[in-house]
Amino acid sequence: MKNWNIISPIFLLWMSATTTFAQTADLQQLKTKLQQLEQAMQDLKQQIANVEANQSTPVAPLVASPSHPSKVPPPQVPTTYIGELTRTREVANQDPEGAARLYAEDVDPSLRGFFRLPGTGTLIKLGGFVKTDIFVDANQAGTYYGGYVPSSFPSSPQPHTVNATVSMRPSRFSAEFRQPVQGDESGDTVKAYLEYDFLGNYERTSLRLRQFYAEYKNILVGQTWSSFGDPDVFPDTLEFEGPPGIIGLRQPMIRYTQPLGHSNRIGISVEKSGTDTPFSTQFGTPVASSLRPDLIAFYRYENKHGHLHFAFLSRSVGGVIPSTLLPDLKNHVDGFGGSLSSAWGTSKNNIVLQLIFGKGISNYYNDNFGLGTDVGFNAKGKLVATPTGSGTFGYQHYWNKLLRSTVSYGYTQINNAVEDPGTTYPALSLAQG
Repeated sequence: MKNWNIISPIFLLWMSATTTFAQTADLQQLKTKLQQLEQAMQDLKQQIANVEANQSTPVAPLVASPSHPSKVPPPQVPTTYIGELTRTREVANQDPEGAARLYAEDVDPSLRGFFRLPGTGTLIKLGGFVKTDIFVDANQAGTYYGGYVPSSFPSSPQPHTVNATVSMRPSRFSAEFRQPVQGDESGDTVKAYLEYDFLGNYERTSLRLRQFYAEYKNILVGQTWSSFGDPDVFPDTLEFEGPPGIIGLRQPMIRYTQPLGHSNRIGISVEKSGTDTPFSTQFGTPVASSLRPDLIAFYRYENKHGHLHFAFLSRSVGGVIPSTLLPDLKNHVDGFGGSLSSAWGTSKNNIVLQLIFGKGISNYYNDNFGLGTDVGFNAKGKLVATPTGSGTFGYQHYWNKLLRSTVSYGYTQINNAVEDPGTTYPALSLAQG
């Protein structure tokens, strides 16, 4: 009994200590679980905040190639080589939006309007506009169905008459495709651009291909604006043709551009040849030809306030006059030209200008087709390239977000050869406001 009395208090003390230790351990575990639950709640709150932030920010529909699902391109395409003025300047003709850019950059870095072709990585954007013009020609100035073209103005007295019409021919449709390149870890895409309007016939409404080109990085093939011109300096006019003297030629080409930093680039372009020959000469009716494609070298400087574009053109102009073997006639002569264009401004005002000079380059003007003024015959009966020059100026002011105005002026001069037909006017000098 004594031994039992001694063992009993010891047993009770051991049981009490064990119970106290077990309760302490359970409490510590509960505290640990509570901390884990609190941390999980914080993680869930952060994830919810991230999802809400992503939903409030518009994201362009860009995804990675199916072969690289883990590499999702950023929601915006950086505009490394496009300045702020080039991106933000608005013009009614929308020509800058379809112009080819180095590394297929877009004037809208968010790529709004693109949608994905189901089951592929191809992005597509459809664009264009419907435009209807009302024309009133008060004195038979030489309009054609869809615009005023100075080359169609009569060079002799005409009877006084009024001609009025309505045209939707400047309306336009475009489609742009962007295809990721498999195996290209840089994320670059191949861009293809297709554009039509309805000025395919002189007097009828029919489709006309304006642009169809593809570009990858700094290489372009297809038909687009000539590298000798600059679609970023077209004055903002509602009239389709715009002021005389601008370079508005679009033609097939192969173009290579080499960036020199973010602001400077140089390039070379091999473009379609084509001589605008007279309809008739003292020797007969010539058939146009060229010894080589047109070669164009260009330089562009761009920053956020504007840009400067200089191009030099070298070409062969001439042709063959059938049924004659006169030894003094040359089949071809060299043509050349220089182009300097620029646009500078701020958020409310900008100025654009372009200066052109050269010989045998008249068919590059947007308002001079069909006159046959690339070449002619001088007083000695020898083939010569026709000297020419032009200047274009435009000032644009934004009054508010919905209203802007433009004043523009254009001047073109063509010094025709002595033996050119009398129906070809000797000089062209026109202005538009």
